Amino acid sequence: MSFKIYCNCNHCEQASEGIVSYAIGYIGNTEPEVKMECSKGHNFTALNHIPKFAIMFENGLTAFNNGFYIEAFSCFYSAIELFRKDFSLAYFHSYEGKKVIDLQKHFKVIKNSERIYGIYQLALGLYNGDSVDKEFKNIKIKDDKQKNDIIALRNLVVHAGYIPSKTEVEQVGYYIYKYIVTKYQTFNIKEHDSNDPFPWFAIMQYYFDFSAEHCEENGENFKDIALNKESDYTIILSDTYTSLQLNSVTDIKNLPTFNDLLTLNKGHNINKDGIEKIVNGTDTLKNT
Repeated sequence: MSFKIYCNCNHCEQASEGIVSYAIGYIGNTEPEVKMECSKGHNFTALNHIPKFAIMFENGLTAFNNGFYIEAFSCFYSAIELFRKDFSLAYFHSYEGKKVIDLQKHFKVIKNSERIYGIYQLALGLYNGDSVDKEFKNIKIKDDKQKNDIIALRNLVVHAGYIPSKTEVEQVGYYIYKYIVTKYQTFNIKEHDSNDPFPWFAIMQYYFDFSAEHCEENGENFKDIALNKESDYTIILSDTYTSLQLNSVTDIKNLPTFNDLLTLNKGHNINKDGIEKIVNGTDTLKNT
């Protein structure tokens, strides 16, 4: 899986005061590192804090905007499965005190949907007592003739060759969006004070700690990187590139509509395509 990202080139900024210069990279499977390069040939490493479920959901929006509804359905449903895995990892890291890198080694053997859902239900039950996950299982997707629960519809698409309608895919995408955002923003780290009005998202902390452990293992100073003191590294956050806007405090009682998400996705893709042209052509823009 590859996902285009961009950021300012620290090397160019340090060399030329008042100049903004961009670098492009592609998120793949070399977690958490992404190799970045600007048009002047400067190379540096981005530590990616965008969860894979957010990337997959964004790819679903792109597919939907382009009229590829079966692909969009697949991306949306993959996003929920990846979210379950990240939720479980974050739970065992924050609440059971397990190191991120140790957890990732154990989770590599958990590959199929049933096992992922099983460990998610365990983590969810330990966290809030809802191991049945009624909130997801009770989602109903409507078409012109009948209602299917979301899991039954997924099985029809995956195992029976059923082609979902545009309306069904839209419902699946939006229900999954609401489910992920609600769970994400109400799942705080163990140390979070319930009286504190500011959230401390457990999955966000998991990704920060993943980068910190990775840097420690590789002899890099994560604190200096986080403070932007190291020109060979930068940190990529999810809110800049995905429509889930995970690390912004969202009013979960007044969420954006599905059309709002599609509009955000179009803007992200326009920005990324524009920056790529800048990097491949004229690579600098004056600050205004």
